[in-house]
Amino acid sequence: MNTNELSRWGKLLDILSEISDVERQLVLQGERPGSFVPDELLERWYHTYRGGRGLGRAGVSEEIQSILMDFDLTLMDLTDILPDDAHDKAHYIRHDEIWRAICELANLTLTRIAMLGMPEDPPFSIN
Repeated sequence: MNTNELSRWGKLLDILSEISDVERQLVLQGERPGSFVPDELLERWYHTYRGGRGLGRAGVSEEIQSILMDFDLTLMDLTDILPDDAHDKAHYIRHDEIWRAICELANLTLTRIAMLGMPEDPPFSIN
């Protein structure tokens, strides 16, 4: 695994985290009123994910690749019905039903990935 592939895996996790964090999106939107944070996040996702190609070389397990693919496929379906324009960007980030569903989906995806790394029976010590 080279550092570019490992970096890509980290970037994907970062993007999912940013998509799931509405409050952070609102802060960024306030700092950059000329941009539109949801569009930037989606663009970054598609540019970095690239259909999942090469993630195995980054050491990403098949189970996690499957979770990411589920997210990506659902995201594509949801982005097809996103509004094309948002006059009030902060209101959109906070209240648009489809965008909220995408944020919740990103959070669920991160949770599913985290659950794969948790031991089923963690060892406990009396001490």
